[in-house]
Amino acid sequence: MFQKAKKNTNIEKVCKVFGDYMERSPYIDLLWSDKLGYILAQMNAKKGEIVESQVISDAGSLCWIMFHEVAGEVLQRTNKEHALYEADAAERDEIEKTLMPYAEQLPEYRDFYGRLFERP
Repeated sequence: MFQKAKKNTNIEKVCKVFGDYMERSPYIDLLWSDKLGYILAQMNAKKGEIVESQVISDAGSLCWIMFHEVAGEVLQRTNKEHALYEADAAERDEIEKTLMPYAEQLPEYRDFYGRLFERP
């Protein structure tokens, strides 16, 4: 028998902030499972399949993933395929401008912005 998962107010806050983005994105969705809780599904919209999924257990993890998603979308719009740590000053400025509305609503995760550009 499994223990029923419980909603998390901090994760719900991140979901609310990124809700419109997730709704528009053809690549990502957040699902609820009574057994596992929050499941982030990354999809291949053309094939109509989930290519990766993971259980989200804390708000920081979800926020980090969403910051990466948004930053990656900015790079995709510039038609440049490279890692975030290779972003030039103009790309970093555009990423910061795009992320600012989210970061302002989630000040507890604002330091994630600077870490986006660190080499792994």
